[in-house]
Amino acid sequence: MTAPTVALKVYRRSELEAIADGCLLRYRALYIDGTDDSSDISLIGVAFARVKHEYILRLVDRNLPQDAEEARAAFIEGVAITQLPARLIPELRDLWEFHASKFALQVDRFVSTEERGVEGEVAWTPDLVLAHPETNVLEIVDDKSGHKPPPTENELKNYFQARVYSRYARDRFPNFSEYHFTLYAIRYNKRVTVSFTQAELDTVDTEIQAAIATIELAKAANAWPAIPGPACRFCTLKCPVADNAMSLPKRLALEQRLPVAEWLLVADKQLKAMKKLLKESVTANGPISVRGVVWDNRPSVSRSYPVDAILEAFKKLKIDRQASDVLAAGGDLTISASALKKIMRLYPELEAMLQLSERQKTTYRFGAKAPGAEEDDEE
Repeated sequence: MTAPTVALKVYRRSELEAIADGCLLRYRALYIDGTDDSSDISLIGVAFARVKHEYILRLVDRNLPQDAEEARAAFIEGVAITQLPARLIPELRDLWEFHASKFALQVDRFVSTEERGVEGEVAWTPDLVLAHPETNVLEIVDDKSGHKPPPTENELKNYFQARVYSRYARDRFPNFSEYHFTLYAIRYNKRVTVSFTQAELDTVDTEIQAAIATIELAKAANAWPAIPGPACRFCTLKCPVADNAMSLPKRLALEQRLPVAEWLLVADKQLKAMKKLLKESVTANGPISVRGVVWDNRPSVSRSYPVDAILEAFKKLKIDRQASDVLAAGGDLTISASALKKIMRLYPELEAMLQLSERQKTTYRFGAKAPGAEEDDEE
């Protein structure tokens, strides 16, 4: 008697990434219970991806790099398919028009768009795949339509999606010398590309199997704890950690330490995320006042001096201090004025002697400031 065939469980890349972020409670809510955690920005992202997909297909069909009429038709079709709420259509339209005016498809290099691939236990759907024959490189392009600034190359190298997509592109489209992953931040019109070596791609399988094992063990034990992690900065699900209201006790009982520590991890990530979003808005639209306290990007001037000039001044002032106490090197290196603050108090003439060699750099510091507050009082 033939044994029945057991269907292999196929995991989406996004659900394995949720495990990589660490929170089993969020995984269960989204991928087992089917809870809808869609924010406005994610709904716009889904609709944008569909519009872009329809547009690329139209361009490939007509062998065109770009076309305004096809871009408008793709927009209408994409909105209709995704049923984007009417209140979000204006923002999507502005984003799409901004992108469509700059995007040009390399039709002769086109391989696929939004083609769902299943490799073993993992399903993945790259936005766009291009082949570059002159260098024998396959490029996987992933659009990001949210407000998050583009990552650095080092950060992108560590993205779960970048590693997984590059790993399975090697199986799906073999015989290329290199596999590149490009993240395209739509709102910033900026691309960041990284290349993975064969050895780097070989290690991805272990990472994927570890995520799958974590899911299977949680299912077997029916244990889905809330674990603070990267997703806390945008997660809106009901959570026993994030929703735990904290008062300010004078001292902590031993049993209070764990919930307080967990809550602080979540609060810290949420606070950083909110400050980052507010900074982006203030940069684009100007400062905002809250009962007299103003959030703004304020200029900050830092001063520094060449090491050679400092050592020469020390010599003239006969300061009894070894050069190694300042910096054991010369050349074009500099030391900040703040690092010299203590010694300038002891030798007031030092600042005047260094004035001619002073170097200034202006940066901008984001924060809230009350009227009359000193710079050090900013939050």
